[in-house]
Amino acid sequence: MKRFASHRLYIPHLGVFLKNHVVQLDEQTGAVTDYYPFTEEISFTEWLNGLIVLSYDSPKILLCGTPEQMSDSTVLFVDSDKKLRSLLPSEDDNKLLILNAYYITSFNVSDMCFSDNSIVLRLS
Repeated sequence: MKRFASHRLYIPHLGVFLKNHVVQLDEQTGAVTDYYPFTEEISFTEWLNGLIVLSYDSPKILLCGTPEQMSDSTVLFVDSDKKLRSLLPSEDDNKLLILNAYYITSFNVSDMCFSDNSIVLRLS
């Protein structure tokens, strides 16, 4: 198993935004097997600054505004109240089989915003 920890964990399909959590992945498939609060140092856990997203599909980042229409994948955006939000694809388009972890680079946790350099990387 592999473990990653970060300042923030977002689970779009549950609408849950958590602070200081660990995500555990299956080494063979890369699928999420567990997540739990970061309460103490755990050996062989990689710390990632910023944001990890648990999603059934590879999320897209919207830098400004709010999404106007349904997408074929999850869309992440920050609303006017500086809260992380998401627009999920319709259930017909989303197979909802395996939950994966994605690291969002260059996400500013204190300002709650993406940057022009933010990209989505699947953790495995």
